[in-house]
Amino acid sequence: MKTKIQIAVLIFTALCLAANSSKASDDFEKAMLKAKANLKTAMNTVDVAKLTKVRGEFERILQLKEMPWLVNYYIAYADYGLAMSGMESSNTDVIKKYTQSGINVINKSIEENPDFADAFVLLEALNFNRWQYESDKMQDIMSATQSADASVKALEPENPRYVLVNAVSHYWTPEQFGGGVKVAMPEFEKAKTLFEKRVEKGPLYPDWGQEMNLGYLALCYIKRNDDGDKVKAKSIIDEALKVNPDSGFIKEYVQKEYDKVEK
Repeated sequence: MKTKIQIAVLIFTALCLAANSSKASDDFEKAMLKAKANLKTAMNTVDVAKLTKVRGEFERILQLKEMPWLVNYYIAYADYGLAMSGMESSNTDVIKKYTQSGINVINKSIEENPDFADAFVLLEALNFNRWQYESDKMQDIMSATQSADASVKALEPENPRYVLVNAVSHYWTPEQFGGGVKVAMPEFEKAKTLFEKRVEKGPLYPDWGQEMNLGYLALCYIKRNDDGDKVKAKSIIDEALKVNPDSGFIKEYVQKEYDKVEK
């Protein structure tokens, strides 16, 4: 009789532990989905207050101790957004502060999960930011970006965000240094195709970049300005707004660049 009671207690305990584990997983997923949606809203307008707040949300989610590598990824991505706010205001101190923070956090993510390709994509993007405030460290920056680039190539070379990040770098690099529209445009075209067939592993995984890529592709057509390019640019802008109707990059930057050409 005693043995039966002990077995019953063990079964009950196991069921309770399983139920608690399931609830914790549900709490984690709900918190992540909410924070991820808030991060998208903040990134749409590069809103410093919202980015700071959602960064705090992800820091609290870390306490649940589930998929810390993914949570740290989003903290670093929020830092990337905050660094972008410094670019908009030409504040080098802000760019440096959040770029360095982002690099430190994304390296934690990589230590926790070295097989997560998107972490290396973000690491490469963050290192590109360093040109804004320490161009005297050219060799170090190039070494860091090349190392991240090699890691993505080994893990997931067809990741559209990887192609996008490199295309953006080439877009802003002067032609005399191997960049410019002619180099970047085919890369944005490739990323467009990759985004269209991309299926993420699940709703918690990164899914940003598609409308950004379309926006840059439209900018390429605007800059090139050959026959028919205005029409193509407008079509791509419309496509980008279907992907993300609230994108500040498309509405506040790309559309205005298009309107300049129209005038």
